[in-house]
Amino acid sequence: MKKKYTIVLAALALAAAACTDLSPEVFTDVRKEDYFQTPAQFSTLIANAYSQLAGEYGYVYREGFWSLQEYTSDEVVIPTRGTDWYDAGVPMAMHQHTWGSNTRDINNGWSFAYGGVTKCNTVIDNIHTIAGEDESSWSDAAKAGLAEAKILRAFYHLLAMDVYGNVHIDDGQREIKQYTRKEVFDWIEQELLDNIPSIDDAVRYGSMTRPVAYMILAKMYLNAEVYTGTARWADAEKYCDLIINGGYYSLNDNYFDTFRTNNTGNKEIIFPIVFDGVYANGNMFHLITQHYAMRDVFEFTTDCWNGPCTLESFYNKYSDTDLRKAQWFTGPVYDTVTDWDTIVNNREKWMGNVQEWDHADSHFKVIIDPKVTTIQDPTGANSCEGARFFKFEFENGIAHHADSDFPIYRYADVLLMKAEARMRQNGGKADAEALDCVNQVHTRAGLTAYTAETLTLPELLDERGRELAWEGHRRDDQIRFGTYGGTWEFKDASDANHRLFPIPTWVRDGAPGVYTQNPGY
Repeated sequence: MKKKYTIVLAALALAAAACTDLSPEVFTDVRKEDYFQTPAQFSTLIANAYSQLAGEYGYVYREGFWSLQEYTSDEVVIPTRGTDWYDAGVPMAMHQHTWGSNTRDINNGWSFAYGGVTKCNTVIDNIHTIAGEDESSWSDAAKAGLAEAKILRAFYHLLAMDVYGNVHIDDGQREIKQYTRKEVFDWIEQELLDNIPSIDDAVRYGSMTRPVAYMILAKMYLNAEVYTGTARWADAEKYCDLIINGGYYSLNDNYFDTFRTNNTGNKEIIFPIVFDGVYANGNMFHLITQHYAMRDVFEFTTDCWNGPCTLESFYNKYSDTDLRKAQWFTGPVYDTVTDWDTIVNNREKWMGNVQEWDHADSHFKVIIDPKVTTIQDPTGANSCEGARFFKFEFENGIAHHADSDFPIYRYADVLLMKAEARMRQNGGKADAEALDCVNQVHTRAGLTAYTAETLTLPELLDERGRELAWEGHRRDDQIRFGTYGGTWEFKDASDANHRLFPIPTWVRDGAPGVYTQNPGY
C-alpha cells in the first residue's frame, strides 16, 4: 500500500507542476525538414513499409502468401495427424488444388500484398509532406527515399499479380479498377525502370537498392511468358548479368551459412526479410515442422506443432552425397539435448535412447520416416511421417520465433536463372556459360559438375528445387516448367486455370462490379 500511495502523491506533484509551468521541454533543436537529408534517415521513415514482410502474418505466414507458393507445390505436404492440422480442410485443399474463392490462405494472401501497398503509399505521402510537392527542389536523399518506396510498392504489386493475375493498381492516385495481368506487369516494369536511377547503387541489407531492383526485373522477365504471353529470356539474362558483373554478391562457401541466425551483411543474400525473435518475429519454421518430441531436444519453451514436411518424391531428388540433404531431418529422435549445428553438420555425434510418444490412438517410437503414406489419418499413426525442414538455424531455448533472416532473393538463384535464360534461348541445351553458372551452385553441394549432356531443363528444375527448397519459388518454377498441373503424392492432375488463385469473395463483395473472377472459379 505504501508504494501505491507514493505513486499517487508523485502523480499529483507532476500534475501540479504541469499546471504551473507551461513552457515546453525541448529535446532537440533539429527540425524535421532538416533531419530527412540522408538515405539512412529516410530508411527510418520507410521502415514501416518493410515491416509488412515480417511478423507472424507476413511473407512466410503459414496460412498466407507463403502457403500459396509452397503448399500448392510438390515440395510441401501437411498431413492431418489425428485431428492436428486439419484446419477445416485448408491444407489438403491447397495441396490438391481444390481451393475456392473463400479459402483462408487465399484471403490472407491478398490482405498481405495490398497491406504492403497501402503502407508504401502512406510512406510516399509522408515524404511529400516533409519534402514538399515540388520534387525538382528535393535533395538527392529525398528523391532516393521516394524511389525506394515506389520500388517496394511495385514489388508488393508483383506479389499480387503473380498469384491473382488481373488485379488493381493502387498508386494512391487512381480509382479502383481491375487491370489485365499484362497491364499490371507493364506498370510494375515501368515503375522499376523509372526509379532505378535514383536509388543507391550499393548493397544495403534488407533494403531496395539498385541490385535488388535488377533482381526483381530479372524475376519478372524470367516469368514474362507466363505473365504476358511473350517470352523475355534475353532481358532476364541481361539483368542477371548486371547483378553478376556488378560484383555486389557472391556465393557463400558453405550452403548453410546463408541461413544462420547472425547473417546481417551475408554476401549471398540479395533481399531478406530481417527477422528477430523478439522485435521482428515471423520465422517459425522450427516450430511448425518439428515433431512434438523435439521440444525437449532443443529445449524450446513452447510445444512443436508437427506440421509441414516434404514429400518422399521430393526428398529423393537429393543424392546421399548432396550436402543440402541435411536440411531435411529423418531418422530417430533421441532423448538427449542437441542443437541445430550438430543436426546439420555432425549428426552422427547425437546419440541417446529413441523417444516414445502417444498421439491420438497410437503409441510409437519417434523415428521420422521420409515416406508419407496418407494425407489424413485420424489415428495419428502418421505422426512421424515426412522429412522435416531444418534449413534455417535456430537457437536452443527459444519459443515461437527464430532470429534467422529469410532470403526472398539470393545470389545462387541469380546463377540458376541466368543458366535457364541461356538454355531457353538455346533450344533447351546448356552451353558453357550456363554450365558454369549451375556448376558453381551444384559443386558447392559436394556434387560432380554437370556436363552439357546431363544438364537438361528437367534436371535444372530439380536442381532449383534442391537449392531453393521452401524459399517461396517452387510454384512459379513448376508453372514455368509445365509441371504445376501434374500429379504427385495425394494430388491428381489439376485444372490449368488453377495456375492462378481466385479473387477472394470478400474483395469482390467490397467493390461490386469492379472485379471479374478468374476463369475456372
